[in-house]
Amino acid sequence: MSEIDEEIRGEVLSEVYRQIEDLDWDGLSARERSRYYERWVNDPLIGDKLARFIPREKVRVWIKDGPVKELPRVRNGIGPNAKYASRRYPTADQIARQVLGSEWRADLDTLDIKPTRCVVKGPGSERLMMWAPTQNLQDLVWAGINAKVDDRPEPLLIIGLTQGQRLDESERARQRLIAGVAGLELTHTTLRLMRVSPR
Repeated sequence: MSEIDEEIRGEVLSEVYRQIEDLDWDGLSARERSRYYERWVNDPLIGDKLARFIPREKVRVWIKDGPVKELPRVRNGIGPNAKYASRRYPTADQIARQVLGSEWRADLDTLDIKPTRCVVKGPGSERLMMWAPTQNLQDLVWAGINAKVDDRPEPLLIIGLTQGQRLDESERARQRLIAGVAGLELTHTTLRLMRVSPR
């Protein structure tokens, strides 16, 4: 089988991401997701197109290990598949303004992942802004500690809560306390998925 044609690949990625957002993917159980993988294998706009380039029995793995695995990065506008997203979280610039104020800007040349982070600059200051969902708190704290050791700009850890996600004040306080033990500032903000037009 040959390499997947770039135009077909783009069409398939756009369709997978469109369907993921229509399905409220984050709210589906593992069993429900598994059923959709099977449907996509036989979907004329997904599996049938891919089967021209890869064996049909590998289509499910291609979808799961490709577009679905990349979904968090894609939603953050990161990586080559980001242009196919139908919904995205706020950009680094938007998050900086939301959390720190309108005069703050992200230096996109410093954008990196694991956790998602970049340097942000404001009035006479710069910070290393890092953000992740609540389940990645330990990764944020560890990255913050490493940033201090590596003499990077002062870290700001952000727990990004999805729209509708609830985290009671006692848990928020506990997370701030955990970060504080390492001398790190942590804040919480809501990140709303916004519809965008795939490029």
